[in-house]
Amino acid sequence: MADLTGGDLVARVLAGAGVRHVFTLCGGHILPIYDGCLREGIRIVDVRHEQAAAHAADAYARLTRNVGVALVTAGPGVTDAVTGVANAHAARSPLLLVGGAAPLGLRGLGALQEMEQVALLRPITKGAWTVAETRQIPEVLATAIRVALSGRPGPVFVEIPVDLLMTVVEDRLAPIPTGYVHRTPAAGDPAAIDRLAALLAGAERPVVLAGSGVWWDDAAGALAAFAAAAGVPVFTNGAGRGSLAADHPMAFAQARGFALGQADVVLVLGAPLDFRLGYGRAPTFAEDARVAMVDCDPEELGRNRPLEIGIAAHVGRVLAQLTDALPRGLADRAGPWRRAVDEKERAARARLDALGRADDVPVSHYRWAAEIARHVGAETIVVGDGGDVVGCASKMVRLERPGQWLDPGPFGCLGVGPPFAIAAKLLHPDRPVLLVAGDGAFGLNGMEMETAVRFGLPLTCVVGNDGGWGQIRNPQLSFFGAERAVATSLPHSRYDLMVQALGGRGVLVTAPEEIGPALERALASHDVWCINVVLDPAAYRRTGQVSMAI
Repeated sequence: MADLTGGDLVARVLAGAGVRHVFTLCGGHILPIYDGCLREGIRIVDVRHEQAAAHAADAYARLTRNVGVALVTAGPGVTDAVTGVANAHAARSPLLLVGGAAPLGLRGLGALQEMEQVALLRPITKGAWTVAETRQIPEVLATAIRVALSGRPGPVFVEIPVDLLMTVVEDRLAPIPTGYVHRTPAAGDPAAIDRLAALLAGAERPVVLAGSGVWWDDAAGALAAFAAAAGVPVFTNGAGRGSLAADHPMAFAQARGFALGQADVVLVLGAPLDFRLGYGRAPTFAEDARVAMVDCDPEELGRNRPLEIGIAAHVGRVLAQLTDALPRGLADRAGPWRRAVDEKERAARARLDALGRADDVPVSHYRWAAEIARHVGAETIVVGDGGDVVGCASKMVRLERPGQWLDPGPFGCLGVGPPFAIAAKLLHPDRPVLLVAGDGAFGLNGMEMETAVRFGLPLTCVVGNDGGWGQIRNPQLSFFGAERAVATSLPHSRYDLMVQALGGRGVLVTAPEEIGPALERALASHDVWCINVVLDPAAYRRTGQVSMAI
């Protein structure tokens, strides 16, 4: 028998769940957990803001398909983390937020940083709990982890009062649960699979949309096999990007508007019909398109539009079943439609390539993105944090493997970049990590570049510095005019010098031919870099690519 503190119990549960790192900002309410983590060999990564801790844990969860853990102190520590939890909730990311709390005996007396935390977190989590007794810590945490990982993944919150973390109990009174997570992939109903195969076999213009569910269900291999057998154009979004390598004959990116607008059958795999897909309605989808969906969450089936077929199951299992059920020769039958989509794809790619060759000074967004794309290899992890600049980069960067691209997800939360990049480098120290950031987004958590320096995590940040909140400013200029454009401009700040002051290295780039050499130098080094590229604020608007962030 051994005596353990509540902090030891927390650490033992996390270690048993396979957690190797936790992200935190210190506070007195959670110090016993740190001590427990040291005993269990869990690395404590302390950041500069609790929002960054939550974002880093979110990215950790995405890249491992396991829980990512953020430890925050009571009150403002918890409230600072709320934005990161909300972002994880929208992205289906199993983030575990552990919050300290005032001592039980002082509840309601006005203790330091005391507030109602569980009620605050409940609407943006799959579950929120408070622990009432030290020996309950393992069971409550195990329940939270099971809920986070089961079904549709998502964040959870556990509040533990500081006196419970300091209390000592015998280990036999608080056993560490094992075998409490069971994620047996659910297959699709055979009758539904047959109906779906018949629907695809009878289609003249089928299209597949593969979203984040393909990543969460580890279904990239099944998607590739299905795409080859069906001969159907496949478009990806969210964490599904990279599920098909860019050079796969069924992988398309630039012709999505044409394909969806002409499709008679659309198969949606693990992607909600939200604003990114026009809510599944016309004019984004053809008026008479017949839509089928596969998702682990039955609540997504039929949301925003009626479905021909809805299957609540594991995406990979369904794709394997569907591949077996397809009639022979289907890929050849889809040839004419695929060639029509390919023609549009090639034309759109040619236009992008032409924009990417611009030699203008200040640098255009597309030339900036084209230079970045040339330095992204199969091993590179790319983190996107921003509006127009990241939207532009996402069009130019060609991905070769799943999990290669990280962005906020449908919540559209800026500031994820440095914490996401830190988590990626911790998990994959031998792979290049390239952060693509807008100047506005970089300002939100740019101090985390110091965290990267302190922990020896060589990552490269390329700031597209167009002197403003471009995704908001451009439509503002269009709708209201320059004389009424307020709150959307920024100076062309020297973010490179900021990173140098934090212990990293930086370079200011003002000409397009300087971008490539700067990237080569940074990516070949073992330092934290900021490449601060001055962009023409009006260049993106001149291409007609104004987007409204609503």
